[in-house]
Amino acid sequence: MEKQRKKPYFIRGLAVAAGIFMVGIAVGFFKIAEMGADPFTAMNTGISSLAGMQFGTLQLLVNAAILVFVFLLKRKFIGFGTIFNMVFVGYTADFMLGLLEKWQIDFDTLPARIVLLAAAVLLLCIGDALYISADMGMSPYDAAGYIVEAATKGKIQFRAARIMLDSICVAVGFLTGMQTGIQWKIIGIGTGILAFCTGPLIQFFRVHWSDKMLKRYCGKGEAAK
Repeated sequence: MEKQRKKPYFIRGLAVAAGIFMVGIAVGFFKIAEMGADPFTAMNTGISSLAGMQFGTLQLLVNAAILVFVFLLKRKFIGFGTIFNMVFVGYTADFMLGLLEKWQIDFDTLPARIVLLAAAVLLLCIGDALYISADMGMSPYDAAGYIVEAATKGKIQFRAARIMLDSICVAVGFLTGMQTGIQWKIIGIGTGILAFCTGPLIQFFRVHWSDKMLKRYCGKGEAAK
């Protein structure tokens, strides 16, 4: 009986780990394609480049700073997935970059970069869908919109808060990227694609795959609602 109760948590934990590693690989692909990334990655890439710091370490520090506010205002969003996300996404991206450099695999042509960008978008959305369906905590940045909503007592709703935060991240990424000449590598077509396609694609993969899979293996009511 005890094993039956533990099984859903184990499977959901595996789903979180698999989803986060997919997201990390996707972030690495965005950086290699140099055609733009999601706002949070763009900001952290710009800052890490300017500071001369490893991307994974910088992202971990930024996530840790945001986590303090999440803990104080919306601690219900914190779980295993939160910690796993803030620690492993950045370092997985760094590992992917190092691996391709070690194997001397280049994506210099435009068609190759477009294929890599498309793969990054799909991996990001599939990974996010799996991670969200597992329902074991929210990433600090994803929770930040709810923090703004709580801090303003609902005057700024989550959707408006997320647009505001994404805009700030893009601006910071662009300004810091200008200092090292990478602004158009971290802010580009990929950023625009993510702005319009991420939500619908994540919803599609959740409805048609990850929600169903976790309900099947974890039992009704154990997967994300």
